[in-house]
Amino acid sequence: MKPFNWVWKSDVKKFFDSVDQETLLKILSLRIKNSTTFNLLKEIIYSFTTVSERKVGMPIGNLTSQIFANIYLNELDRFVKHTLKAKTYLRYGDDFILIETGLEKLNFFRTRTVDFLKNELKLAVNLKSDKIMKTAHGLKFLGVKLWPSGRTLSRRNLLRTRKRLKSNNISSYSGFMKKHGNDKQIKYLNWLICEKLFENNQ
Repeated sequence: MKPFNWVWKSDVKKFFDSVDQETLLKILSLRIKNSTTFNLLKEIIYSFTTVSERKVGMPIGNLTSQIFANIYLNELDRFVKHTLKAKTYLRYGDDFILIETGLEKLNFFRTRTVDFLKNELKLAVNLKSDKIMKTAHGLKFLGVKLWPSGRTLSRRNLLRTRKRLKSNNISSYSGFMKKHGNDKQIKYLNWLICEKLFENNQ
C-alpha cells in the first residue's frame, strides 16, 4: 500500500454568512415531511440574512445553528466519500482535510470539491487557509499539530491552557493534554497545576 504523502487542508469562507437559504431548505425538504415542522424551520431560517434582499446566511446563537451547519455540509461529506470515493477525509465544522497518496490525484479531488461547493452549495473555500502540503512536514488542524508518526499541541493551545486553567477545570485540561500532548507538554501542564493549587492555598 502506498503511503499517504499529501494532504489538502481548507475551510469554507465565511460559512455561516454564506449559506444559501433556498439550498438549505431544499436539503431539509428531503428529510422533513411534516409541514408544520418544515414551516417552523423555514421561519427560523428566513428570520436572518447577511445580504440585503437576498436569502443568504444562517442565524447564529440558537440551537439550530450547528444542526443546520452539519445538515448542509453533510452534502459535502457525501460527495467526497461516495462520489469521489476519497479514503481519507475528515471534517469538523467547516474545516476539513483530505489526504492522498499522490499529488495529481489530490489536485483532482480539490478541483472537483471546490466546484461542488461553488455550484451545489453556493460556497467558496477560504483562500488564506487553502493549502496542499506534504504530510511529512506536519499539519496544524483544530489546535493540534499532526505528523505521520504522532501529534502534539500547538503553541497557541498551550498558551490558551495556561490562561484558562482553573481549579475547577484541571481534570478536563489534564485529560486533553494526555490525549494530544507529548511528554514535555504533559510535564508543563503538571507544573501549571502545581502553581494553580499553590495559589489557591495561599
